[in-house]
Amino acid sequence: MDTICRPKELGGLGMTNTETMNECLLVKWIWKIEKGSDDTWFKILQAKYMPDGSFLSSKSRGISQFWQSLHKVKHLFKGGAIYKTKGGSSADFWDDVWIGDTPLGIQFLQLFNMCKFPHSRIAANWEDGDWAVEFRRSLDDREGAL
Repeated sequence: MDTICRPKELGGLGMTNTETMNECLLVKWIWKIEKGSDDTWFKILQAKYMPDGSFLSSKSRGISQFWQSLHKVKHLFKGGAIYKTKGGSSADFWDDVWIGDTPLGIQFLQLFNMCKFPHSRIAANWEDGDWAVEFRRSLDDREGAL
């Protein structure tokens, strides 16, 4: 497959890798869904598949092949997505890239493993102008310095 899809100048046949093209198109659909819309297509998808309002937290089993295909490539979307937090109600505190180059759950794995609400939104961890991240136990001095 690699030789067939390689450009002719590099010894290949110059054919399009349809698997990669399909993944790109599916990721573009995820981007459109995450952006939201007032269009009818979005309202239908939202009503049918996203009762809580988010694609990334929607179910992927027992539903259409299209929706299952989107879920199969969501790791590609999340790997390249950077969220503008605005009010912090649409991005996950630990799982999304909203500060730095990697999710906080990866940057601070020890803290992530101890947090009380690992899939909370950014806004849920901000209270009265300060961070209010809850953990399952008190942090010692070393952990608090992370």
